[in-house]
Amino acid sequence: MHQQIRQKVLKLIKKYNTSDPDKLADFLNIKIVEWDLGNQAGSYRLLKRKKVIFLNSKLSFHQRKIVLAHELGHALLHPTTNCYFIQNKTLLCSSKIEKEANIFACELLINDELLGEYIGKSINEIAAAEYLPAELLKLKLNGQKPFYF
Repeated sequence: MHQQIRQKVLKLIKKYNTSDPDKLADFLNIKIVEWDLGNQAGSYRLLKRKKVIFLNSKLSFHQRKIVLAHELGHALLHPTTNCYFIQNKTLLCSSKIEKEANIFACELLINDELLGEYIGKSINEIAAAEYLPAELLKLKLNGQKPFYF
C-alpha cells in the first residue's frame, strides 16, 4: 500500500512540477475553504460532484500545510468518502483510509533528498527542524527502501 501511494504522489509531483499542497489543489480544481472549525483541523467533502477541502482558519502555517496534504490525500485516494481530521487524533488513527491519507501526506511533504540531509539525526530532531509531527516522519521512514537510519 505504501509504495503504491508513494508512486501516485511521485507521478503527481512530476506532472505538476510541485509538491506544494496549495498549488496541487489549484491544479486539480479542488476548492479550499477556511474558517473556524472548532476542534476539527480539516475535512474533505464531495459536494455536488465538486471536491472541497475545509481547513480550520486557526491552524498555524505548518499545521495548515500538513492538514491540507492529508485532506488532499483523501480527495485523491478516497474521492467519494467524506473525511474529517480531528486535531491530534488522525495521525494516530488506525483506520485504513486515515493511514492512507497520512502516507500520502508524508510522501508529499517529505522528499527523499530532505531525509539525506539529516543522516545521523534523530527522528525528533528532524521533526522539530522541519516542523513536522514525529509520527508523520516515522511513517515516511517506515515506507523507505532502503531504510535510512
